[in-house]
Amino acid sequence: ISKNKPTRLQVHGVVVDARLTHSLWNLISSYRQDDAHFNIHVTSSPDGIIQYETTSKDMIGPSDQESLQLIPTGRYSDVVGMVGVAPMQAFPQPPTTKSDRHVEIAEGSFYVERELGRALGLGHLMEHYVESLHVHDVSVRTIAPQGLWWGKLRWCCVERCPKVDTVFPGNSFTFTALETLWVSDLLMARSILSKGSHFYPYGDTKSFQNLQHLQLRSCPSLQFVLPLWVSSFPSLETLHIIHCSNLSHIFILDEEYPEEITTRGVQFPKLTTIQLHDLPNLQQICEVKMVSPALKSIKIRGCWSLRRLPSVGARGNCKKKPAIEIEK
Repeated sequence: ISKNKPTRLQVHGVVVDARLTHSLWNLISSYRQDDAHFNIHVTSSPDGIIQYETTSKDMIGPSDQESLQLIPTGRYSDVVGMVGVAPMQAFPQPPTTKSDRHVEIAEGSFYVERELGRALGLGHLMEHYVESLHVHDVSVRTIAPQGLWWGKLRWCCVERCPKVDTVFPGNSFTFTALETLWVSDLLMARSILSKGSHFYPYGDTKSFQNLQHLQLRSCPSLQFVLPLWVSSFPSLETLHIIHCSNLSHIFILDEEYPEEITTRGVQFPKLTTIQLHDLPNLQQICEVKMVSPALKSIKIRGCWSLRRLPSVGARGNCKKKPAIEIEK
């Protein structure tokens, strides 16, 4: 407890039985949101948590080169890099910058799925407080119950969860703060967000307005990523997807959407980088016209069904054209 601000709550918890998070919810919810900071791990491996926190850094500069040798190599470091780049650059590593309100759900934990759907439990803690979320190596069908409000979540990493069908199930809504979405190795997942989610409880036009980085890897059952019900993704900068063999569209039209989308297309004003690799069924990035005037780089490999690239608009002599790397 801070001596200067005695009303501020700071919690670090490592629990194996997810039912204990009900007590944490009772504690944290008694404070105002700005006064409650927490780092909660639902896992059976506290030793791994301690090692992670002592070796990882938010930023690594030139003076920290020696410390790089102490960080374990990624699981896919032996995979040949895409378009000739080094393996570590071929696909970004999961985000490591945790917020002051962080939850990690990992292998070895018990009653996770039950507590996610329980009133005033882990699900409600994620809904009302969580800003960063890391879910990995757990056998749950969903990482959240239906109807969850995600207005606080800023970055999300979900990996190696073989039973997940949809990362955010039906009636998940209000992703107004989300900046980074990193998803990897979900064998059964058919979409990241279900169609029709924004209809509950009212029209949602602010979701994904702050999404900057969308990165997916090795989701072989994925059919689409996100439904479209807005005419612009104003903040998206990087789109990086590899090894999703069943993916046909990244963005598809939702059940209801503005009529101008079909005629004018969807605006991606800040999108600068697109990298697509091993997506043999991908027909289009966006089901309707995609307008990306700031696009700088497109790298494509193994996308044999792709029929359309984004429109970049007319560019004069003073404006550099985007670079494209693709097979003949």
